[in-house]
Amino acid sequence: MTLVELLVSISIVGVLAGTLLPAVQQAREAARRAQCASHLRQQAMALQMFHDTYQRYPSAHQIGLDWYSSFERESAPGGLEPDSDYPAEGPFWSWMMRIAPYVEMTNLYNAADRRGVIEAWPWWQWLPNGRCLNGVACPLFVCPTDVRGARLRWSRGQQASALSSYLGVSGRNQFKEADGQDGLLYVNSSVRMSDITDGTSHTLMIGERPPSNNLIYGWQWAGSGDHPNFGAADVVLGVYERFHDPSSQPDFYRPGKLDDPNNLHRYHFWSLHPGGANWAVCDGSVRFLAYQSGGPQDLSTTDNITNVVEAMSTRMSHDALPSAD
Repeated sequence: MTLVELLVSISIVGVLAGTLLPAVQQAREAARRAQCASHLRQQAMALQMFHDTYQRYPSAHQIGLDWYSSFERESAPGGLEPDSDYPAEGPFWSWMMRIAPYVEMTNLYNAADRRGVIEAWPWWQWLPNGRCLNGVACPLFVCPTDVRGARLRWSRGQQASALSSYLGVSGRNQFKEADGQDGLLYVNSSVRMSDITDGTSHTLMIGERPPSNNLIYGWQWAGSGDHPNFGAADVVLGVYERFHDPSSQPDFYRPGKLDDPNNLHRYHFWSLHPGGANWAVCDGSVRFLAYQSGGPQDLSTTDNITNVVEAMSTRMSHDALPSAD
């Protein structure tokens, strides 16, 4: 073989390799997306098993009735401690901790002082081996495409927090007075399957949103969210979430990015999959919804549901699903 023939052969091999590489990458992403769907399906099944046990779905998390804000909200389903407004099931433990026994994390669940008898706040609890309880990760809550989800967020050198690529769907937003808290999981909620009058196949449970750029928002076992500490952007999220105040401009389902120094993408659902994200539905199925199925809200009315994601975020809107086209 001459030198010219060798160079031509190398060039051909290089062209073929360049042609095959995108196909290989697409195949790998398809496998990761399928595994992500499997993670969501197992979480949905765990939520159903929780419902079978307690005849209700877990709260996003629970707080005292007079803490932080006077915004209207439901009483904690576990009741209150006698002569106080302290939530009987403990404060700030996420819905992920509530389903821990159903995703093979029973030991961690049993180690947690969920009533706050010894240590009130979840992020200050430690295991006998000296490890921070909040830093024990469950791989089921991390999307395989999320390169940041498997990390831990460290504070003070010892306090660690496991991160989650998934947030519960609280409805349209976190504020009841802004027609929010109309989904499945929100602060102090106690939703039963019979409350899902839109039908379990038309109501979202869980959606994708990678941890925030600063790793503060999106923890597995506990989280408070921004004021008024309803858990938004931390353990749950509305599909038209409003930051801090019920009159603020809502964010919506759209593409995001990891390079986000101002954490602008923490207040909307998005994923690292091309074109959209996986969502768990109340009937236990998982659907991939393109970004075109959600969009900016028509602020002239709160009654007119305009897209598929908004319609599926509510448990009792009684609206037919708009076309996804």
